[in-house]
Amino acid sequence: MNPTRHRESNVSFMSRSSTPDAPRASLSERRTSNRGPVQTKARLVLLDPFGEGASYDILTRDGSLSETTFLLREPLSVGQQCRIEIPDVSGKVRKYLAEVVRSRPITGGRFEMAIHFRKSVL
Repeated sequence: MNPTRHRESNVSFMSRSSTPDAPRASLSERRTSNRGPVQTKARLVLLDPFGEGASYDILTRDGSLSETTFLLREPLSVGQQCRIEIPDVSGKVRKYLAEVVRSRPITGGRFEMAIHFRKSVL
């Protein structure tokens, strides 16, 4: 067998396998979707009867178009309704009605929360 020919076939095989013909939907949605800034100051206002009116200044950790995560010193319950107010770069405050979808303890007596945006509020 000709070693040069064998090497060429490996190169063409590797180039074909490293670039798929069509991206899979699950992989293309994962991290290439539009994402918010990694850390943003925001205000969280609880809307449920048990926590109505309570508000927290938070620092979002990771955001997408549909949800964001943040840390808090006290736990919120999954399903709890809230409103989040996030300022954008122009200074305008975007408000969303949201629901807590994850609440888990982490080190240092803090809790990681994830909220899912349900509706934009004007």
